[in-house]
Amino acid sequence: MARNVEKDQELRKERCQQILAAAVELFVKKGVAATKISDIAAKAGISHGLVYNYFRSKEEIYLSLLETNLNSFQWLLDEALAEPLSAYDKLLRVLDRLYAWRWEEAKFHHLFMEQLMMSDSVSEELQQSVQVKSLESLDRVAALFSEAQADGMLREGDPRELAFYLLTLAQASLIAESRGLQFRSEHSPHHVMRFFLKQP
Repeated sequence: MARNVEKDQELRKERCQQILAAAVELFVKKGVAATKISDIAAKAGISHGLVYNYFRSKEEIYLSLLETNLNSFQWLLDEALAEPLSAYDKLLRVLDRLYAWRWEEAKFHHLFMEQLMMSDSVSEELQQSVQVKSLESLDRVAALFSEAQADGMLREGDPRELAFYLLTLAQASLIAESRGLQFRSEHSPHHVMRFFLKQP
């Protein structure tokens, strides 16, 4: 009996992931408002009604994806910040993890977040919630900038502003490449960080 319960839970988890994978691709390509549950079901290769066995609505699917996306960068930051490195090397590691972070998933993440902040179908309350969490991540990166400045590695300036430029540059390169614009054969944290190095 216990084995059957475990098997059912595993199947449910796999089915949820199947639905979410289909939904995120459609949300990015078509937009949240234009995507229907029937579209998600067709993309996932399951029946329309079966989707409701796992999610009550399209909004619940969206919120599940949003939570995953908001947590992903936090996990990435946690891993990089936990390593026994200098502040500058931790910044390099953050970028390295970002670019190595399951490339297809990373592209969807940034396109998804871009659409989230621009979509009229997303409530102001939800946008504000995303902004608060994004600013929390920004402050953590800014703290590394401040420490690296004190070590004499990075140029002078407002650490929070510089951290914003760094993350914007990294995000823009991912979005650009997802749209067919590629200026380098591979991304290198050192190439990005050279814009922020202290000039001799």
